[in-house]
Amino acid sequence: MVKEIKKNHYVDTVIYSVDMIIRNVKSELRQRVDNLGMGITSEQFVVLDTICCYKNIYQQQLSDILMKDKSNTTRIIKLLEQKELVKRTVSNSNGKLVYILEATDKGKNLIKDNMPTIKKFITDIFENITDEEIETLHRLSAKFQKDLSNIKK
Repeated sequence: MVKEIKKNHYVDTVIYSVDMIIRNVKSELRQRVDNLGMGITSEQFVVLDTICCYKNIYQQQLSDILMKDKSNTTRIIKLLEQKELVKRTVSNSNGKLVYILEATDKGKNLIKDNMPTIKKFITDIFENITDEEIETLHRLSAKFQKDLSNIKK
């Protein structure tokens, strides 16, 4: 069944609404991370946290998960390496050399020490949203992703 778009302008669509939510959350996250005085940006924090979540993650996998281009990911990783928060090791994967990323103890501790504040921020965002609404949002998000993937084919 094809749905007719009833809105006349982009700014009236749900896509615009979602984009504005994302922009506002990222802006607030930037401010909160800056206020923590960790010495890294919110973007670097997200990359470091993602590396902490995935054991033996390749640099390309990280780029894919965070939807960042390879050069941007490389730049951030180099900065995190300089701050001794991340280490890269070269590995052979199916005959191809890849960088495996791992958070150092210093990096893991930085995440561990500051995550409660970030979790509180995230919890505050959803203060007036029920668990059922959050689950609905997850289901809709997955459905949008699947539909978008199908459109690209």
